[in-house]
Amino acid sequence: MQKFLLTSLMLIAAIVAVSSCTHSDNDGQVKYVLSDDTPLDTAAAPKLPKGGPVHEMKSRIVDGRLKDIFNDSNHTQLRAAVANGIDPIVDLRSAFYLKRPLVKLNTCKLYYVATMKDSAPYLVPKAANLLKQIATAFADTIVARGGKAYRLRVTSMLRTDYSVAQLQQRNRNATSQSCHRYGTTFDISWSKFDCMDPSYQISQESLKNILAEIIYDFRARGKCYAIFETRQGCFHVTVR
Repeated sequence: MQKFLLTSLMLIAAIVAVSSCTHSDNDGQVKYVLSDDTPLDTAAAPKLPKGGPVHEMKSRIVDGRLKDIFNDSNHTQLRAAVANGIDPIVDLRSAFYLKRPLVKLNTCKLYYVATMKDSAPYLVPKAANLLKQIATAFADTIVARGGKAYRLRVTSMLRTDYSVAQLQQRNRNATSQSCHRYGTTFDISWSKFDCMDPSYQISQESLKNILAEIIYDFRARGKCYAIFETRQGCFHVTVR
C-alpha cells in the first residue's frame, strides 16, 4: 500500500511537469503536486578509510541537555503545521485535491533522503526551503571552521493516515495527530551524517552539536519548532 502511494505521488508530479505545472485556483478543482527539478547528486557518500584521524570541532550551542533545549510540544508544533500545511491525505484520491502544493525532495549535495518506510519525500514549499537553509548553514559552518564537505540525512517527511496507523503498531510514542501529516515537518538524523570528503572526518558528537547550533538559531529567529528525539536519533522540525 505504501509503495503504491509513493508511486502514485510520483506519477502525479510527472503529469504536472508535462502540463507546465498549471492549476486552477477554484476551490474543489484539481491541484498540482510540484516536483523539485534541482539537479541531483545521487551518489552515495564516499566510504571512509578505517583508522583515520577523527577531528573534534567546537560548537556554540547553549548549555544544557539537548532534549531540554529542544522541547516544543506536539501541540505547539501541530498549530504551526495546520496553519502552514496541506489537508492530511487520507487516501490517494485526496492527493489530487490539495489546497497547497507539495515539493518532492531528492538526495542532493546538501542532504541525503533516506529510504522511508512510513513517509514519502514531500514537503510544502515553505518547509522544503527551511530544510535547504538548515542544510546549507550546516555545511557552510563546518567549512568555515576548518572542516570539509558534509551533508545531512533526512529520515522522515510526509505521512498519510495509513502510514501513521502502520507506524503506531510498532511505535507506542507515535501519535495519530502527527505533524508529518501536513507536509510541514521533517526529521534530520543527529546520529548519522554523510562525510563527502574522507580526508577530514569529524566526530559524530561534534556534528550533532553543530546541527543543534544551527537548528537553535533558526528556532530562535522564529523559523521553526523542534524536538530532540533520543530514541529515534533525530531532530523533529516543523516550519513556522
